[in-house]
Amino acid sequence: MRKKLSPRLLAMAHHVKAGERIADIGSDHAYLPRYLVAGGISPHAILTDARPGPLARAKAGAELEAQPDLFDLRLGDGLEPLRNGEVETVVVAGMGGDTIAAILAADPEKAGSFPKYILQPRTKTEVLRDWIARSGWSLLADETVEERGRACVILVAAPKNGNTGKAGPKAAVFGS
Repeated sequence: MRKKLSPRLLAMAHHVKAGERIADIGSDHAYLPRYLVAGGISPHAILTDARPGPLARAKAGAELEAQPDLFDLRLGDGLEPLRNGEVETVVVAGMGGDTIAAILAADPEKAGSFPKYILQPRTKTEVLRDWIARSGWSLLADETVEERGRACVILVAAPKNGNTGKAGPKAAVFGS
């Protein structure tokens, strides 16, 4: 069952290349991974959440799909439930930029083992942009989409050394 995505989730989906395995951190209803797997874009999705209730909702959503075995559900905080390098793309969306930055900073070795991140901070975007710059990660895409009258920032980043130093105030708030 391929659910129609909101503009924010659809814009995020466009950053996943065919064949990429994904992990959705804080998956809740699992709309994005369900769309990607059901559409044949991603062959497998790991759905994680730190709390049993949202993970149960993700499980219920995954069970609506024709092949629920293509979803792996894991309880745990941040990147902790993942094994190093087991997916090509990690999605962390719908949290504050400070929370997303803390998730990425909690285990630098593990965070560095995944080639690409799709990040969608709901607040404190400047904190996340600054963390990306200070951590030497590359910002691959920076876009804003409107959803229900609200601007939603989507950042695509890669954990490789190329961008060092603190983002300037303008870049941290408005992007590069």
